[in-house]
Amino acid sequence: MEGRLGAWDDGSKLFEGESPGPVGRPDPATERRHRMSVRRPYGIVLGRFQPVHLGHAEYLRAARRRCTRLVIGITNPDLAALRATAEDPARSMAWNNPFTYYQRTMMVEAACADEGWTPGDYLVVPAPVNEPDRLGQYLPPPDEATVFVTIYDEWGETKKRRLEALGYSVETLWRRTMAERVTSGTEIRAALRAGSARWRRHVSPRVVPLLEAYARDLTDRRHTGQNP
Repeated sequence: MEGRLGAWDDGSKLFEGESPGPVGRPDPATERRHRMSVRRPYGIVLGRFQPVHLGHAEYLRAARRRCTRLVIGITNPDLAALRATAEDPARSMAWNNPFTYYQRTMMVEAACADEGWTPGDYLVVPAPVNEPDRLGQYLPPPDEATVFVTIYDEWGETKKRRLEALGYSVETLWRRTMAERVTSGTEIRAALRAGSARWRRHVSPRVVPLLEAYARDLTDRRHTGQNP
């Protein structure tokens, strides 16, 4: 597990700058378009944020540089309506989605504050990506926004195709293998459940106290026999 993630020793280095450094492969076509074009009115990013971590911070920064206002869509917003995906069935399991939409919104806002952003720089919305026909209720229309994605696996490819089918222009910020991830929500959740403090260096500073409180809530729920 240590060898796969790598970043457990120095994940906090992300706050030294916006560059992803030697990890991963930025998409050349996207980088060329970014240099040649003006900033777009709205940019959209999508994520479960279970929890918000430094890998998400890198993603948000890269997208924010390419638009005037960033719309941050939280996927699987309703934990009572989780739907499994053939590409990654575990993604929609209850134990992989312990934090509520409210808790994730609070963590996203905390991470954005750590970036120095104001509420006018971004907007947090639900984004039920597993129900594409509902996305139009929450996201800007395709003619006003570009969706920015990062791809690590087949689910990332599927998500990109779904958004393109809805008429969105979708730009891939980078493609990486799972081993090239900055950090992993899976390992952070495991550390929280094990009572390990290792997760702290893999989330932004203002997220730490929130996640500490939410972790206590998870412990209380397990002790009373509630999921997750």
